[in-house]
Amino acid sequence: MLTFEKIIEPVIPLIKEEQNRLKNDEKLYKLSLYYFMVSLIYAVINKTQSIRLLITEIKTNPDLKKLGFILASPSMYSEAFARYKPEVFQRIFAQLIAIIEIKDIPEIRALGRCILFDGSLFLVFKNMEWAKYTSTCQALKMHLAYELNRMIPVQFISSEANYSERKVLMELLEAGVTYITDRGYLAFDIFQRVTEKQAFFIMRIRYNIRASIQTVLEVNLPESWSFYLSEVTDALVTFSGDKSKVTYRLVCFYVLGEGYRITTNRLDLKTSEIIMLYAYRWQVELFFRCIKRTLDALHLWNHEPNGVKIQFYIYLIVYVLLIYFKQTLVKEKESQKEAQRVLKDFSSKKEDHLRKTGSSRLPVEYSLVSFLGSKLKKLWKISIHWLICIKNLLLHPMTDEHRDIILSIQ
Repeated sequence: MLTFEKIIEPVIPLIKEEQNRLKNDEKLYKLSLYYFMVSLIYAVINKTQSIRLLITEIKTNPDLKKLGFILASPSMYSEAFARYKPEVFQRIFAQLIAIIEIKDIPEIRALGRCILFDGSLFLVFKNMEWAKYTSTCQALKMHLAYELNRMIPVQFISSEANYSERKVLMELLEAGVTYITDRGYLAFDIFQRVTEKQAFFIMRIRYNIRASIQTVLEVNLPESWSFYLSEVTDALVTFSGDKSKVTYRLVCFYVLGEGYRITTNRLDLKTSEIIMLYAYRWQVELFFRCIKRTLDALHLWNHEPNGVKIQFYIYLIVYVLLIYFKQTLVKEKESQKEAQRVLKDFSSKKEDHLRKTGSSRLPVEYSLVSFLGSKLKKLWKISIHWLICIKNLLLHPMTDEHRDIILSIQ
């Protein structure tokens, strides 16, 4: 099996299932759904920036011919972008993240399902009038729900750049989920809508919003955090601008001289857990950077709204496939001896912590920060160096030697 075949293995049955739902798709079209989608997945991983370059790659690379890639014209690709509905790719993406086992972070799992929600602008060509942003600029916005537990995207909506981010959040709300956002989503009616949906929020608010303290809560933080945080407070409050006068929680602190005010309707969490969950909101920004820069999503293959949606779904599918591929290789390599070594290292960290603090229990916060610090790159990150390594080995056999080379690159 080639590296490319190994990467796309989980999604192939899902593509074929969708193709079977389309009447005579394989018989009617040379560039059927299967070949269309597989070629686009290859283009993303291979960092091929246009459809014409993809066609040249297929035409001149004998290995792609052996894999059965179809040589199609630019017009065939344009027709395929127009022919297939984005919902087809949405279903494939949803099924993919449902059936594959992406490793989650146990310490975050204990706090419930957490979604980082944000939007990001993508500048586009001036002829894309539907994506009008300003009088001199066209842009679209990608609204993303990024699951912190497994560090993967789970939902997205693309829109013109001026479309309301708050409205998109309301459309995607799910009961029982904690949504972590920045100040752009701040609105008291959103607080109420989220609560009515039996969901939760952790959100930064501005300093000009007045709050009346109802109850002061005890603040307990790991000792090591005192080097980074100062003036930490935690209280139940009502906001003067909130006509409903609902009681929420307000956590305030300073980090390196910058003040933060975080409000939430999660009354069950520790102060440190609220701070920590908001701190990891930055992961969604890193995801956007990966999509734009590492996977080259700034280069659009199609300029129509549905074509753009299809391209974004392809990027999300590729991202999840690569994370799963990476974790699968790590799992294959790890032996019992390696597991024992990791356990020994963790035990020594715990003993060091106990000697310093005199505590009989290692705090959850300490283990989470320690775990993420050492494991993040290994299991959940796609760097440009790692992707170039994959690109260079894409059409080579997936041997133990190649696996070790891939895992040596962070």
